[in-house]
Amino acid sequence: MINFFNRHIKLFFAALVVASISFGVYSHPTADKAGVQVEYTTQALPHAFALKKNAKLYTDVHLAKSVSSKKYAKSAWYRSQTAKLIYGGKTKVVYRITSTDHKHTFWVLNSQVKNITSKSYNVKLASAGNKFTGDKIGVFGDSIPAGWDGYHFYMNSSYPDWMAKYLGTNTKVENFACPSGRIVGHRYAYLGTTLVPQDLSAAIKAHRTAIKHMNMIFVHIGTNDYTNYSGSGSLKNVMHNLRYNIRMIQKLNPNAKIYGVLPISRYDANGLSRENMSDMYGYTFKDLRVAEAKLYKSLGATVINFNQFAPDIITSQNKNYTLRDHEIHPTAQTAQKMGLALAKELVK
Repeated sequence: MINFFNRHIKLFFAALVVASISFGVYSHPTADKAGVQVEYTTQALPHAFALKKNAKLYTDVHLAKSVSSKKYAKSAWYRSQTAKLIYGGKTKVVYRITSTDHKHTFWVLNSQVKNITSKSYNVKLASAGNKFTGDKIGVFGDSIPAGWDGYHFYMNSSYPDWMAKYLGTNTKVENFACPSGRIVGHRYAYLGTTLVPQDLSAAIKAHRTAIKHMNMIFVHIGTNDYTNYSGSGSLKNVMHNLRYNIRMIQKLNPNAKIYGVLPISRYDANGLSRENMSDMYGYTFKDLRVAEAKLYKSLGATVINFNQFAPDIITSQNKNYTLRDHEIHPTAQTAQKMGLALAKELVK
């Protein structure tokens, strides 16, 4: 993850190309059925969607039988396939979608789905009440809060997006997290063709005005500093820089509630937990997490530890399913679980 932008400055584009190759196993055109001709079907990236009001769900790709979507209004769906149809002389695109609980699978016209960030998609927790309504949430950090799964972005459905939906803020999350972001450093990087601040200090400096208007600020960062050859140096140096950055946020907005999110579980290429593995700078992943927690607490920030309140979301036993690369990056589905777990923790 640490060399994501250093080695491949346009990896975002490359990832899309790789995805189109790895997911683009096209089927042969199928026969015309009930006036619907399937031009092709292909695997699709698993982005999250919600259904539009009165959307029609179909049991097969030929749209032969429809099912009412009324009882699925609050369900989240993950796309697995895309098909191009010729119907009534017009071209239509349909998605094969599966519900979060894996109990239901349907086909739906792409015009009948919407992003989960849509204001009309209401999944607010009853326990949240109106406590968070209107709150402006800001996020700083690395690929995990950015919604990058190690290969591509799952657009508009990072765990902070889900958290905001479950809290019922009805506001767009200002997510300034960037893949390969570090606590130590001042780097910028390209996301596609857009140059954005990558490291924490650069992001804070670039978004000083936005910070002043935030109510809740989440900082989720550190795993890339721990990575070998990061250049971040000792744990003492990493914490020195983190302290400086958190104080800068507090100076810019002394009224904002700050949340320090500890790095989530991480594994090596052999599937072993890095918790007690030392990096080249002499500290373990556990040392990093403990030091961050202590620092956040000393500065009055609320410590967010997924391993403590949601230990079953990512484990050594399920990491091959919950982490897209089996090492560090959550899948789109895992991001939803993280967002729900965090929202529940915040409304306690």
